[in-house]
Amino acid sequence: MTYKILVVDDEAPVRHLFDDLFKKEGYSVKSVATGEKSIELITKEDFDVVLMDIKLTGMSGLGALKRIKDLKPKIVVIMITGFGYDEELITKSKEYGCAGYIGKNMPISQMMSSFKLFVKTAKEKVK
Repeated sequence: MTYKILVVDDEAPVRHLFDDLFKKEGYSVKSVATGEKSIELITKEDFDVVLMDIKLTGMSGLGALKRIKDLKPKIVVIMITGFGYDEELITKSKEYGCAGYIGKNMPISQMMSSFKLFVKTAKEKVK
């Protein structure tokens, strides 16, 4: 199945990496650098999945996650992080509706398989 994905990360190389990976998989992809821009775009367009950095410049990834899920409860949001395992952030993001976590330091094949698993699992829950 093909999805429309929004990538949110304040690091351009990370956005470009995920843009390329998702396009090679046949997904439609847009990317933005801030939580504020992600919310603005989500109010104008429909996305199936948001892949969002937890640490963003300006509005945090957690703040954006909460707003996005308030606006579109069925959208799948997967958080990415380069900061390792943080129990408090993970607990809070799951409370807000995050479907899963991907570490930026994972091998690319593992990132993509985790992404697909999180999306599949989340989509099955909202059926």
